Amino acid sequence: MHNFITGLLMAAGLSLSSAAHAHLMVAEQGTLNFDESGAYLVVAIDPLSFPKADTDKNGHLSVEEFKQAHNTLFKAIQAQVFMTQGETQKHIEGLMLSPQTAHHGDQGEIDQIVVMGKFVGVDHKQGLRFHNGLYGKNNEKQLAMRAKYKRLGLTQRFTLTAKQPTATVF
Repeated sequence: MHNFITGLLMAAGLSLSSAAHAHLMVAEQGTLNFDESGAYLVVAIDPLSFPKADTDKNGHLSVEEFKQAHNTLFKAIQAQVFMTQGETQKHIEGLMLSPQTAHHGDQGEIDQIVVMGKFVGVDHKQGLRFHNGLYGKNNEKQLAMRAKYKRLGLTQRFTLTAKQPTATVF
């Protein structure tokens, strides 16, 4: 838990800066790391998954647009990235967003948004499903996920798309 809190504090520092200059995650990839208390999520999302945030309609999300749309982005992620267990929907707790700029080109343009948080109280043995409904401007992207429960030696890889936005975990 200490490492997670330390990681969240570091990520908070990055998200409060104008934008981070190093990628924390490969674009359109994510991880779910399980322990007894739930699952820690880190996932890189295409910024064009939020077309309303692109206020100048230039097809790119700037650092300034990210700042202005921060609350809207939070709400969209809470609505589109979740886990289900039976009929219960579990939302991300401690949600943090970290805008990542391109290594080359315009440093004011966001390349991806790294989403971090935790699904508390999810049980990998109880019909657990992960859902992502964010796939870029034309829903053409894929999200490659890796779920891992290190203590139990469980690992799973799955890919989500706009046509297949949900997968059973373990």
